[in-house]
Amino acid sequence: MAAARGLVERGRRAATRAARGAALALLTALAGLFAGAPARADLSDDAARVERMWSLSGARVARLPPIFIEHGRVRVVAIDPPPAGAAAVAGASGAAGASGAAGPAGAKAEECLTVVFLAPRTVEFTLEPDSLAGEPSALEGLVHRLRGRDPDDDRRIHSVAGAAAILRCGAAREGLRRVAVEVLSPRGAFDVVVAASSGPPERLESILPERVSGPIAPRGDPGRPAEPGPLDARVARAARRARAEGAPRVVPIDLRASSVGTGQFSVKLSEGCHRLDLMAEVPGAAVRRATDLDAEAREAGTGRLLDRDRSDAPDARLDFCLGEPGVVEVPFLGAAGPVKVVLSDAQWPMPPHVPGYFGARARGNLAFALQRRRAPAPRAQAIAEAVGAQGDTLVPVEVEPGRCYFAAAALVRGEMRALRISVELGDRAARDDAGERSEGAGVAFCSEIEESAAVRVSARGGSPVWVLSVWPMD
Repeated sequence: MAAARGLVERGRRAATRAARGAALALLTALAGLFAGAPARADLSDDAARVERMWSLSGARVARLPPIFIEHGRVRVVAIDPPPAGAAAVAGASGAAGASGAAGPAGAKAEECLTVVFLAPRTVEFTLEPDSLAGEPSALEGLVHRLRGRDPDDDRRIHSVAGAAAILRCGAAREGLRRVAVEVLSPRGAFDVVVAASSGPPERLESILPERVSGPIAPRGDPGRPAEPGPLDARVARAARRARAEGAPRVVPIDLRASSVGTGQFSVKLSEGCHRLDLMAEVPGAAVRRATDLDAEAREAGTGRLLDRDRSDAPDARLDFCLGEPGVVEVPFLGAAGPVKVVLSDAQWPMPPHVPGYFGARARGNLAFALQRRRAPAPRAQAIAEAVGAQGDTLVPVEVEPGRCYFAAAALVRGEMRALRISVELGDRAARDDAGERSEGAGVAFCSEIEESAAVRVSARGGSPVWVLSVWPMD
């Protein structure tokens, strides 16, 4: 009996080993089967799938050479129907291109022609086929749109998830000799598949279901702009905000705008930093223009732009610093007719130890670099100063371990397109870029054990000359 039980046990173990071996073989076979397919389909794979599925349905299919289009440029692609028994050769050009034949001789009059443009799913574009007889062409429509007119917007086909298709049957195939492609995204690469068939081929949505999206909700109406509120309350709020930020003096000035909501202040301002808040009265009439003030501040005489506000807010705000007293002109527009407009001037004094021997322009720009970074006023003379011009300039500065500093670079003369200041201290670095309309940049840094810092100033523009000042900070 023991021998029989041993034989039975050995048989069970053998059967178990055989079953495990069969399962392992099956898993290996399945792994090999799925390993042959790519884990992620790319643009070329999608185009190959469309080409294969349409070919299996009996259509004559050809793929055009890939194309690449930048935003804002219209590419006109010439389409040739695939000839019977051979792949078609079609070209694409930035102009009209060579127009293809309408179809091979003997083609059926009811034959359909389908063109598919495939791009990455994040690319948005439109297609517009060539015209039928007596209708404006795609190129003519483009000219109309550039001139501000937009006829027959329904002619354009908008992409969905990076794909768009055009189908024409019978005599309407003539309209697919050329297709205008306009990219709405920054740029896009395209694969183009052309098919000629006896009827409409399989829909693109069923071949590439991963590119199908749900319904697109309408944009809706955001409504009228928000009402800014009573003028007196806004003026008082601007004054409280400026005083909370340390402005010792706030001076309001008012005038009445023109009938179209425009006007200009001409104010004499002291040296130091200024914040000008422009606020317009809102009429009580139910039907009126929206209040959206846009303004800019310029030096009288030189016309140099100090600041500009073209935001969508009802009020305008201008920030700048003057190295010496002067007259500033503040033109504005956007008031709701001939209403009262108030200019609230919040004033901060010129920070001490900001040098004036480089000129009033440089002094104001250095002060604005401190004001922009909310840095405290320097309480000692600068430990380092330098003057530079166009390009990158490295200025080594000796520092004391355990102390903090503020470095500012400011334009003295010339025109500035870009200004950057950076400080390298050991393995740490800090930098600041001047704003679009600013002529000063500043950065704070602290030394731990280092005894030197590398200050780099990069200036680009029309013959710019700049000055650098480094102050110790308490």
